Amino acid sequence: MQYAVNADEMKRYDRNTIEFFGMPQAVLMERAALSCTDYVEKWCLDKNIKKPRALVLAGCGNNGGDGVAIGRILKQHGFTVSLSIIGDYTKCTDALLNQLKIAGKYGIPQRPFLKIKEERDVRDFDVIVDAMLGIGCTRPVTGTYAEAIDFIADCKKAKDEDLLVLSVDMPTGINTRDGSICQKAVKADVTITFDFMKTGLIMYPGAEYAGEVLIRDVGITADSMLDKKPGAFFYDEPATTLLPKRDSDGNKGSFGKILIIAGSDKISGACLLSAEAALRSGAGMVKIFTPIQNSEVLRTKLPEAMLECYEYSDDPDNLKIISDTLKSAFEWATCVVMGPGLGLGDTAYHIVKEVLGQCDKKLIIDADALTLIAESEKLQRLVRDYRGKYIIMTPHLGEFARLSGKKVSECKNNILTMPKEMADKFGCTIICKDARSIVADCGQSRIYINVSGNSGMATAGSGDILAGILAAVSAYDLGGFKTASIGAYIHGLAGDLAKNELGEYSMIAGDLLPALPKIFQQ
Repeated sequence: MQYAVNADEMKRYDRNTIEFFGMPQAVLMERAALSCTDYVEKWCLDKNIKKPRALVLAGCGNNGGDGVAIGRILKQHGFTVSLSIIGDYTKCTDALLNQLKIAGKYGIPQRPFLKIKEERDVRDFDVIVDAMLGIGCTRPVTGTYAEAIDFIADCKKAKDEDLLVLSVDMPTGINTRDGSICQKAVKADVTITFDFMKTGLIMYPGAEYAGEVLIRDVGITADSMLDKKPGAFFYDEPATTLLPKRDSDGNKGSFGKILIIAGSDKISGACLLSAEAALRSGAGMVKIFTPIQNSEVLRTKLPEAMLECYEYSDDPDNLKIISDTLKSAFEWATCVVMGPGLGLGDTAYHIVKEVLGQCDKKLIIDADALTLIAESEKLQRLVRDYRGKYIIMTPHLGEFARLSGKKVSECKNNILTMPKEMADKFGCTIICKDARSIVADCGQSRIYINVSGNSGMATAGSGDILAGILAAVSAYDLGGFKTASIGAYIHGLAGDLAKNELGEYSMIAGDLLPALPKIFQQ
């Protein structure tokens, strides 16, 4: 597990390190600079550049101080260094002014950026160090900053892989809080950030602009949090380390009895994908509650699953049979998945109503069930009043927008905050599925940001597999929030394995299934 911090959090931890623990700021700055120059020198060595030329573009804050220190060390190590301060010189921080004083004594002249732009060809540099704004960018980038970003882009276009663009802590123009672009931004080859991952480096589009992200230790540790931990975290370790060890003397009932309520008279694939995902993720037993039309394909494709079939009809007598059958199934199950391929008609509505009103087990709600809930105040009340152990709802952005009554664009722009609001509204755990899925829980301030996965998973049926994985993980009794976070992570890891074998363009949801056993072997 790693923390993902925003600008305010990082500034507080930096200040605590200096003021509370007494670590000199100059020491932190020197360590930051050394971590960057080490990377730059290795890159130039790999490229066999004999007399490397570096341009350092430094802002007026402490990020600029890091940049000046980088330029000074590179000069000491034989680089030809051009240095320019971007912004209002009268607003330079004391730390930056001190670094400029030191650099001047080492014979590193400062040049106005416009002079560099006029006099130097875009092919004149081997390395450009972006140390203009760091984590402090929140407003649209304009003026000289914007011109500098354009100049970096022109240089990169001219030299491509023969130019290294290194951003210090954050690419200039990327908002540290959410990864949004402040009008325009540096597109780095590598971003070296310090001590903790920044939220803006893992959220899109910031993640694309950051290039390769490397975290380097400069001396700001968890001690500097002083009991005020960041509000976001992510997993990056093997999935098996997140799960309790399987009980050696357990039986099939010990590892979860999953009831999957899925499929309609026209859709069979959704319940098949969910059921196999649950079994491949460690579930002991799976029972599929589905229309009788799906029985043949399910018996053929997944004989390991049990079947409970019903007539897909809204005839009152048939609905009564459905209710009675469900009641018996609830007694058997330890976890229920509801929604994949269920349909949106009266029969599906009746099933959703019965589950929310009569079930008292762990509940995963996905797909069509979410749409039905979004369209019904009665079903929403039943969600809020649910008497089971927990509910995990797994809306993609479109479903999330319908549930919240907002536009998709608004939900996407506020994906770090709105899932928490929805979790509190419904009293449940929310997985808002996007390029970076966000997990939020009722009554908790922290969120989980899922960094596994790729665009190849944006395909029909992928969410059905996630629902099955969540049901399997629920057997470990980790609570809704942790179950949702680990399940989303496993789902993404399976997608990454499938991508490595097939590529993002050719992946289908079913390709995640053979990847799941490999995840649990790591």
